[in-house]
Amino acid sequence: MFEDKFNKQIKNADYSKNIDEFFSDDHLFYTDEGYVGFGDYSIIGNDYTESGFAPYAVAIHIVYFNTSNELRVRHFISDSNRDISDVAGKFREALAKYIDWEKEWQKERPDLFVGGIPPTNAMVTLNNHWLNETYPGLPTLKKLSVMHHLELMGKFLDVEASK
Repeated sequence: MFEDKFNKQIKNADYSKNIDEFFSDDHLFYTDEGYVGFGDYSIIGNDYTESGFAPYAVAIHIVYFNTSNELRVRHFISDSNRDISDVAGKFREALAKYIDWEKEWQKERPDLFVGGIPPTNAMVTLNNHWLNETYPGLPTLKKLSVMHHLELMGKFLDVEASK
C-alpha cells in the first residue's frame, strides 16, 4: 500500500487554516487489508519539485501519533509573513510553536517517551536549533521533517514487532 497522505497547500501560510490534521492509519490496518507493507510520501507529497524560492511564511511539518496511534501532521507556521525578508526569523517563530507543542505532546503520550519511543534525532536537532539560536536553512528543515517521520515510524514498528 503506497499513497500520498500529505494535504499539500499552495502557500505555506495556508497551513495555518488547518494546523493539525489526520495523516494516516495505514500502519494500524495494512495487514488486515491484505498488504505486506505500507508507505507514503511523508511531508513532501507525490508532486515533489526541486525548485525553491524565498517564502513569505516558514512551515515546519511534524507527524506524530495521537492517543489512538493514528498518525497526524502538525503544521507550525511563522507569524511575520508579509514579505520574504528574515527567513531565519520566520524559522524561529515557527520553531517556537513547535517547541511549545512538543512539550505538550510528550505529556499527552508519556507511553511513547517513558520506556517506549525516545525522541527522534530530528526532534533533538530541532531542540538544539532552538537552544543554540541557529538556523539550518530551509532544505535542511525539510530533511529534518522527513527524517523525523521515517525514524518515528521505524521506532513504532520496532516496538510493535517486539510485542
